Amino acid sequence: MFEYIKDILAFNADNFHFLRPRFIWAFLPVVLVAGMILINAREDDKWKRVIAPVLRPFMFTREKRSGFLFPLINYLLIMSLGILGIAGPTWSKTEVPGSKSEAVLLIALDVSPSMLAEDIQPNRLERAKFKILDLLDANPGSRVSLYAYSGTPHTVIPMCSDYRVIRHHLESLSPGIMPVQGTYLEMMMALADSALQKVKAPSILMLVTDALKSKEVDLLIDFVDRTPHKIELLAMATPQGAEIPRDRAKNPMVDKDGNVVISRLNTEILFELQSHPKIHVNTLTLDNSDMELIASNIRKNLDYQQDDQESEEQWKDMGYVLLMMLVLLLPFWFRKGWMIQYGWIPFILLMSSCSQVQSWDDLWYTQDYQAQKLYENEAYEEAAFTFKSPFHQGLAYYKAGNFDAAAQAFALDSTSNSLYNLGMAYTQMGMYDEALEVIELAASKVPGNEQFKKAIRETELTIRIIDSLVTIGEPIVLPEKQEEKGELIERKAASRDEELTSD
Repeated sequence: MFEYIKDILAFNADNFHFLRPRFIWAFLPVVLVAGMILINAREDDKWKRVIAPVLRPFMFTREKRSGFLFPLINYLLIMSLGILGIAGPTWSKTEVPGSKSEAVLLIALDVSPSMLAEDIQPNRLERAKFKILDLLDANPGSRVSLYAYSGTPHTVIPMCSDYRVIRHHLESLSPGIMPVQGTYLEMMMALADSALQKVKAPSILMLVTDALKSKEVDLLIDFVDRTPHKIELLAMATPQGAEIPRDRAKNPMVDKDGNVVISRLNTEILFELQSHPKIHVNTLTLDNSDMELIASNIRKNLDYQQDDQESEEQWKDMGYVLLMMLVLLLPFWFRKGWMIQYGWIPFILLMSSCSQVQSWDDLWYTQDYQAQKLYENEAYEEAAFTFKSPFHQGLAYYKAGNFDAAAQAFALDSTSNSLYNLGMAYTQMGMYDEALEVIELAASKVPGNEQFKKAIRETELTIRIIDSLVTIGEPIVLPEKQEEKGELIERKAASRDEELTSD
């Protein structure tokens, strides 16, 4: 209150203006109503002429002018204060701090056959896994997602805060499970760029690979130049290089001329990337000091405030002062004999513009209630955008068939129901090992849950069927109606009170 008084005393006529000047047009219906009141208040004295002038003082009482004038003045004053208050008079500025967001960590692991070379013991891929585990042990504090790529990129774990899930899936990565062999970094960068589009905070893409081509240098530099994010490059190779084993007997891979293929580290490319301020090339160390440093940098820059140094200046809305004055005058509106005919029309019109709403439903219903109605009408995609709860967003995405988005939403909630639903989403995407992991985690939170136990048994059965078919070399054909083996868990109202809606 004292701040507003200070702003009023600091009135500056040169800076005075309205934030919402279009509401000034509301004076037109106010003036129209005032004119209608004046016309209706005119006394028709034609019939008085039939009465003798000497009898008129005894037949009629003299009308008090104040009984008509005061309500009209009060009406004009109340409506004027309301219109001017909504129009937003202002003459001083205020600084608005930027909104905050949280940085994330994306780990892109090269799982091509060259990562099995043994110039780094026990081999490049296993040492890369050890380094990623060291990074998770150092607790970067941010949400982490894991990607694996060779000829094609794949999401192993979407953005989550449970590092135990990432550890489990990291151990099972190998070139043999990748559908397309090779090293196609361009598709991996496109996937990472898509995943980081909604992240405003400067985040880190940790690229773990043993091979970079000259044409890929521009690709990495372009990524960091047009985004606020940085790249931590972990080069898993040596300049001397090593043979690439092509089978379990470790027979070397040969080219079309019969020469043994040697995979080496291109130091010239690393030097060129290192010169960029937003790309850091990490050298391998025998201890975990390199990963400790990366985790420390992530923790220091975890919270990001947009426009922190150059905060946007906004004009301070002083219409609240007029609305406070309006509150003092409103009781007179309802005084007996003061209610003015037609006066409620512009008042209702003005009141409908007091709140910032996007639709008519926002005036009466909460976002969650509107989302539930959309969900019941099977408009699942729109309901997912409207829900605020990640749990209910995941349900809507799942019903819409967008299982990847559903998994990302369920991963934000660590309750047993969300973990179970995350397992169902993984099942729909064919990620059965991941599904079994999270369902078992959900069962550990609620021991004795029969639905969780049944889902674990069915998922284990599916994994055994797939493993047996892979072993004998037959094409994999999943059991019919595999997608119906589990149902999502939805939260139900626990009492009649919780079933009431916001209307």
